[in-house]
Amino acid sequence: MDDAELIRRELRAAREEPIRKRSQNSDSPPRMESCLPLMPGRDDEFLRLALMSIAELERQVERLERDLSDLEEGIDQPDEE
Repeated sequence: MDDAELIRRELRAAREEPIRKRSQNSDSPPRMESCLPLMPGRDDEFLRLALMSIAELERQVERLERDLSDLEEGIDQPDEE
């Protein structure tokens, strides 16, 4: 798996985690309809994201988006001479 794919997977997991946290922290009683039936399970590789606060997750998403953009634009690639 290349670096871009790994960043995309972590970015997806980091975007899903706040949704999980908000749905678990809602004040309404749990109902089957309010569950997230299409939400995939947590990726074991990124379980550390579950320990982050929503603010930390938002910062992580921003960081990953920048990393992915840099990688796609070739900023981290050495210049060929």
